[in-house]
Amino acid sequence: MDIPIDPLLFAVLIPSFFLVAAAYASVGLGGGSGYLAIMALLSVPFEFMPSTSQALNIVVTATALARYGLVGRINPRLFLPFLLPALPAAFLGGMVDVPKSLFMGSMGIMLTLAAVAMFVTASTENRKAPSALMIWALGLPAGFGVGFLSGFLGIGGGVFLGPLILLLGWAGPRETAPMNSLLVLMVSAFGLVGQGIRGTISLGLLAPLAAAVLLGGLVGSHVGETRLSAANLKRVLATIVLVAGLRAVLVALGI
Repeated sequence: MDIPIDPLLFAVLIPSFFLVAAAYASVGLGGGSGYLAIMALLSVPFEFMPSTSQALNIVVTATALARYGLVGRINPRLFLPFLLPALPAAFLGGMVDVPKSLFMGSMGIMLTLAAVAMFVTASTENRKAPSALMIWALGLPAGFGVGFLSGFLGIGGGVFLGPLILLLGWAGPRETAPMNSLLVLMVSAFGLVGQGIRGTISLGLLAPLAAAVLLGGLVGSHVGETRLSAANLKRVLATIVLVAGLRAVLVALGI
C-alpha cells in the first residue's frame, strides 16, 4: 500500500529525520520514538507511522552496528534473556491495531519514565554482577514487555532496555549502546513483519527518509563512539527520550 506525500512535507521530514537519527545513533538507538513524534506533529497518516519508524530503525541500527562491530561488544549472558522473548512479542505487537490516542499516550508515559530513570543514573557508574538466575528472572518478562510495546508502537525497544540496564548497573553506556543497536535491529525486523501482514507499509514515504537516516546514523554513531564521555552519553539519551515522551503525551491529549 502507498500514500501520496506532499513534497513540502518531505522538505521538513528529511532534515528532521537526519538530526533525529544522528542524535539517537550516538547512544545506540534507532530513533523510532523521535520519528513517531515528528510524524504525528506533521499529520503523517497514522496507520503508516509504526512501520515507517521500524524500517528506519533497521537502517540506523544496522549502520551503527557496522560502526561499532559486535566482536567483544555484546555480552550474550546479559543480552539473550531480554532478546529471546522480545522477538516473538514484537511480532505479536506489530499485529495489534490501536487507537491513535492510546498509541501516543502509552508511548509518552513509557518514554518519560525511561528518561527519569536515565537522569537518576546519569552521574553514577555503579556496576553490579547479577547472577544468571536474576538476569533470566527479570529478562524474560521485561524482554516480552519491551518487545510487545515496541511492536505496536513502532519503536525498537532500546529506549526501554537501555535505561533499565543502566539503572540496574549491569552494564555501562558504552556496553549498552551496541546492545541497544542489536536489540532495536532485531525487534524492529520482527515488528515490521507484523506491520507488513497488516498492509501498513508505504514505500513512497519510506525510501527518501531511509537515505536521510542512513547518513544521520553514520554521523551519530561516530560521535557517540569517539566524542562523548560515559556520563554525557547517559544525559544525551535521557534528554532525547524525555523530549520524545513529552511530545507524545501532548499529541495524545490533542495539544
